[in-house]
Amino acid sequence: MIRLNLSVKNLKEITDLLSTIVSEAKFRVDDSGMNVTAVDPAHVAMIRLEVPKEAFVEFHTDGQEEIALDIDRLKSVIRLASSSENVGITKDGEKLKFELGTINKSISLLDPSTIVTPKIPNITSEYYAVVRKSDFERGLRAAEDISDSIRFTLSPEGFKAYSHSESEESEMILPKDMITDMSCNTTIKSSYPLEYLLKFIKAVSSTDSLKLSFRDDYPLSVEFYLDQNPDAKIKGLFLLAPRMEQ
Repeated sequence: MIRLNLSVKNLKEITDLLSTIVSEAKFRVDDSGMNVTAVDPAHVAMIRLEVPKEAFVEFHTDGQEEIALDIDRLKSVIRLASSSENVGITKDGEKLKFELGTINKSISLLDPSTIVTPKIPNITSEYYAVVRKSDFERGLRAAEDISDSIRFTLSPEGFKAYSHSESEESEMILPKDMITDMSCNTTIKSSYPLEYLLKFIKAVSSTDSLKLSFRDDYPLSVEFYLDQNPDAKIKGLFLLAPRMEQ
């Protein structure tokens, strides 16, 4: 038996993030809360979200359970709700029931065995920069009509995001004094597919800052928190494979 109650804002942001890389997802619910890990079909991007039970208005589960859902069907339910509301969620057999103010709606669950939960790879780097989400987004937007990739550079002087084509180029430069926190004693560079980053930055709407970690030609790790509830923040991780330059 699962009975949950969560803010619509939080549920929408979780769903928006997942929909950037997958159409189906499997949520695990246990006594500590809810978590979900998903990887896109091309194995280029991965998202991990951990929702502590304290983030819920109501949280009840009889041990560990799995909920497999079609993300588009979940988004269609969320669209019925006001952003200021909470949504009640109950697992009833092979259906998930939602209570949204005056609206009750149910959707069919998928077979959890058909969705493989990927293992999170051991991606670590001692080099990182904590940047404002708004600054990072501006750098991505400046590059979106120039190229399909963007190169990040981190050095003791700061962080750069550069993109170019035969006729145009863009560069965002964040000097050290505009970076919230950083650790880097050398210069590292790596390029990444821009499409995934643009979808991610649009979906992660409530966070103020992002922790970017990478090395030369190495996967990018982005750590973030969804800030709807400052006392029980939802922890997120976004991983992105590098785009190898010719």
